[in-house]
Amino acid sequence: MAKFILFDLDGTLIDGVDDILFAMNDLLAANGHAPLVRHDIEAMLGDGTWMLTKRAFAARGETPTDAMLDELNVDFNTRYVDTDYAYTRLFENAETVLRELKSDGWTIALASNKPEAPCKAILAKLGVADLFSVIAGGNSFEVKKPDGRFLDFVLNQLGFDKSTDTAIMVGDHANDVNAARAAGIHAIAVAMEVDDTRAKSLGADAVVTAYQDMQAAIRKITG
Repeated sequence: MAKFILFDLDGTLIDGVDDILFAMNDLLAANGHAPLVRHDIEAMLGDGTWMLTKRAFAARGETPTDAMLDELNVDFNTRYVDTDYAYTRLFENAETVLRELKSDGWTIALASNKPEAPCKAILAKLGVADLFSVIAGGNSFEVKKPDGRFLDFVLNQLGFDKSTDTAIMVGDHANDVNAARAAGIHAIAVAMEVDDTRAKSLGADAVVTAYQDMQAAIRKITG
């Protein structure tokens, strides 16, 4: 039996909010809008950068057309890349857990709604890209989470056999848990540095609030 574990990125493995906030406020300022604060951006994350851009402009009273949002999203992503992810960091003990999982025979992949290029760049900058057999972003496939076909796409690349193998999706958002359910695999909800009330409401198989508890949660699922 092979073992596969998929991780979301933002809010799950990394805290990258400050760089996202800087890039979005830069974009808003260029379009004549006041800046957002960190709490505002945190509530807007989870559905990819196009939707993030839409929500940010809506928060400032503007409703761009889809065509305009396409352009704004490209602009945001350019500004985001230009941050060089200066303040993005792995959550405490995340790297240790990833390396332990790899040593224990787990095949690790990333399944994020963030575009693929920054996912790869961030993981490389943080020194953990080599631990991932597949790094998939929101533009890697025709659908994103919560559509379970996105996870199927990732798992198929890994050689997952649903009849014999074990797979777990780890994420901080309802999209992660719902995608796991749609794909017929296990789910762990994480709540790093935030209140765990929302994570507990997602219906995951386990909830983790610190990476030192991740292995215990995995054992709970796999027996």
